[in-house]
Amino acid sequence: MIVGVIADTKELLSPTQFSELQDVFRGVDAILHAGPVGDVRVVDQLKKIAPTEAVCGNAESQEIRSELYVRAVWRSRGLKIGLVHGYGEPHALMASMLKQFEKDPVDVIVYGNNFEPKAQRVGTTYFFNPGSFSGRLPEGSRGMGPSRVGLLFIEGKKVEGQSLPFRFSKA
Repeated sequence: MIVGVIADTKELLSPTQFSELQDVFRGVDAILHAGPVGDVRVVDQLKKIAPTEAVCGNAESQEIRSELYVRAVWRSRGLKIGLVHGYGEPHALMASMLKQFEKDPVDVIVYGNNFEPKAQRVGTTYFFNPGSFSGRLPEGSRGMGPSRVGLLFIEGKKVEGQSLPFRFSKA
């Protein structure tokens, strides 16, 4: 199973972005959006590519907060994937996210906060952050970087994440 992962869209995808994202996510079984979406219609756009689950980010409008959960648990083939934007200081972010899923432990946590691409197992939990689709750099960095998306490769209980630069044309 392959899952497309995106975070930090911040607005509706342009026709060019959507078309090129379709190419990158071609054949994925599902898409997870770790917020912020910026516009609830982004979720509808992604659903045209594959079934999509999304959570709101920390800087969403009231409209989006009323449409999307702060966290979700996505179950697939015996694996539990926690989806959350993630809140807190970078040095304590993983511990904070684990606490959010304390009552319903997960195998994987997909998140988008701090915009730093990460694919790391800590204890029994695999953490994955695809990086920022809008090109924001990790907290403490200046400027903008490349847009990024991610892919999660799932085989049984084995999970591997890959963050990919996403270079869309500016047409």
